[in-house]
Amino acid sequence: MKQGVRIEALNESNLEDFIYVCSFKWLNDPIHQQGMALKRQWLQQMLKKYGSCGKTAYLNGKPVAQILFYPEEADVTKISRRRNVLFVECVYNPTPEAQKLGIATGLLHSLVEDAKQRKTCLGNKPCKCILAKAFNTGESLSLSDFYRKNGFLSTPENEMLCLPIEGVCQPREQAEAYEPLEEDRGKAVVFYGPKCQFSYQFAKTVERIIKEVAPGIPIELINEWQRPQESIRRKNQWLVVNAKPIRTFFLDTDKFKEEIRQALD
Repeated sequence: MKQGVRIEALNESNLEDFIYVCSFKWLNDPIHQQGMALKRQWLQQMLKKYGSCGKTAYLNGKPVAQILFYPEEADVTKISRRRNVLFVECVYNPTPEAQKLGIATGLLHSLVEDAKQRKTCLGNKPCKCILAKAFNTGESLSLSDFYRKNGFLSTPENEMLCLPIEGVCQPREQAEAYEPLEEDRGKAVVFYGPKCQFSYQFAKTVERIIKEVAPGIPIELINEWQRPQESIRRKNQWLVVNAKPIRTFFLDTDKFKEEIRQALD
């Protein structure tokens, strides 16, 4: 990595730096601030229970990038959870002056080395493998390409890639398909989580768009880590409208609105 870059494990003293990396453009937004508060509380709980679950990269003393990870068995929203597996939620470098310097790769390599030495939030247990969620932020190299470039392999799970460490990645039991719940008819159920400070912000945006399409429909926003059974009952769907799962992401606004209309029809 470039001179002037250092990596620090997440702890109580640098927690605000970790949050700042993703939020520096949104610090004055009141809805985003609520998302930050949710993430702050979640990180504090994870630190207390599992130890460090993230790393921050600094460039000339400024926090510029981060990697967030945790034991897969910590995810209360999933029925099937494998032991001794690390899950990488995201690697993110949104800082223009810090991009294309190998910083994200450095963060990932730092985690991989910790896993090999049994120095992660798994405790001193062996890490069988590292799983990564490969989604596209629309910025720079896609996460799928990034992880593959660093040795991650495909898995049967949608959007998941795997890097074996001291074992192999056993396939997780596939979630059953969502079966319409009578209580979901005539309403919208929106899930968000505390792992990402944008999740609550996105949920509020989805709520606003749904109200534009159907002003009178009841809308329930649920924190899936506070009420995991509600997410599990709906097979981890992120949005259900009139007992129908919505597949289109809200950023594709026209298509998203049309799918909402079709669900209500």
